[in-house]
Amino acid sequence: MAKQRLHKFLAAAGVGSRRRCEELIAEGRVMVDGVEVREMGVVVDPDSQVIRFDDEVVTAEKPVHFVVHKPVGYLCTSSDDWGRKTVISLVKDRHRRRLFTVGRLDEDSEGLIFVTNDGDFANKVAHPRYGLEKTYELKLHGYLDDDQLDRVRKGVWLSTGKSQPMFVRILKRSKQYTHVRVQLNEGKNRELRRIFAKVGHAVGRLVRTRIGPMELRGLKKGLSRRIGKAEVEAILAACESNKSEGDARTKGLRSSDSERFAGEKAKSKPVKLSKKEAARKKKRVVALGRSEGRRSRAEEAQAKKRGPAAGGKKKPARKKSGVGPKKSGFKKAPAGKKKAGRKKKGRS
Repeated sequence: MAKQRLHKFLAAAGVGSRRRCEELIAEGRVMVDGVEVREMGVVVDPDSQVIRFDDEVVTAEKPVHFVVHKPVGYLCTSSDDWGRKTVISLVKDRHRRRLFTVGRLDEDSEGLIFVTNDGDFANKVAHPRYGLEKTYELKLHGYLDDDQLDRVRKGVWLSTGKSQPMFVRILKRSKQYTHVRVQLNEGKNRELRRIFAKVGHAVGRLVRTRIGPMELRGLKKGLSRRIGKAEVEAILAACESNKSEGDARTKGLRSSDSERFAGEKAKSKPVKLSKKEAARKKKRVVALGRSEGRRSRAEEAQAKKRGPAAGGKKKPARKKSGVGPKKSGFKKAPAGKKKAGRKKKGRS
């Protein structure tokens, strides 16, 4: 076997994904020839060096790929400290390889998921850069109207940011339930559930029916089967085609931007400023922003005083009542005259 980077070898051996293997190396859980390694980018020769993970020798395994129909109630993890059921337990592998799931489905979801020991395959299927399309079918509580459908298609704001535009098709709609089909290129943690909850609809059932060219059709719930070589090649080819299309789109945007601003750059050459001049320019910009802010606040205050015709708010009219203000029993003394004071009695 040729020399390769340590994290890539660990991923190919089924220890985990490349990113997870980098984390394990940083934690000091990997040793090469008895020496702990924490640096990234270390090149190893698996034929002549002994590599250990958690004091167990790691050897390169033949890559194997499975597809599983995950039922509700199973976790997408290699092991669980609480003894809950895992997707790995549904795979019947007589060689007992180090297997892991490609991506995740939460405990309440079901459908298609890959299980493998091939780190490169897992990286290409799950990484957003390759944009492998995934299809889901959802059962929503309530009637999803057209306005809510448009909001979901365009993207809604979540706590993690705005969701990406997505393809959504209504399969069946009634007062009680709405069945939809959704296609995504990138799936985040419970993203679909959060998106539809944002527009007021809880997800009753979520099933992943397709990943790239691989469909769930024909595989019963709770069962798994090994993926053939031709199917693996078709999945990887779909990943590469999506990646090349994404790179072409990005390149096209960059080239159009460069053509757009090429004339302006040719006309005006940039002038280099000294440090003092740059600092003065920055101060002027900051001062201008502050003055603009003060001016806008002053204009708002004046508009409020002028009334609604000038853009301000009208003061509420004082309610008239039949009872006028109470009059005091003392009359006001006219101007220029003093009130007659009370004479003080002197002592006799």
